Amino acid sequence: MTKFSELKKRLLTDRNVKAEYDALAEEYDIAAKLIAARKAAGMSQVEVAERMGTTQTVISRMESGRHRPSLGSIHRYAAATGAKATIEITPA
Repeated sequence: MTKFSELKKRLLTDRNVKAEYDALAEEYDIAAKLIAARKAAGMSQVEVAERMGTTQTVISRMESGRHRPSLGSIHRYAAATGAKATIEITPA
């Protein structure tokens, strides 16, 4: 059986796959930061949703990495977890 890490490494040798993978990096980075903020606050998705006045399904979607949440949603999520969202612009 192939390990995930081995499969990922093999697939990323294809430049088309690598380009698609890289294109999704920002969404997955945002998702990872949202999850980290929630876990640091010791909260469940349901608790974050209640503080934001939304549903657990919305929080799950925000944390999935398959959806790019709006800046407003990110700020509300951060506030719900007792964190602060900041934006950084760096040279390409």
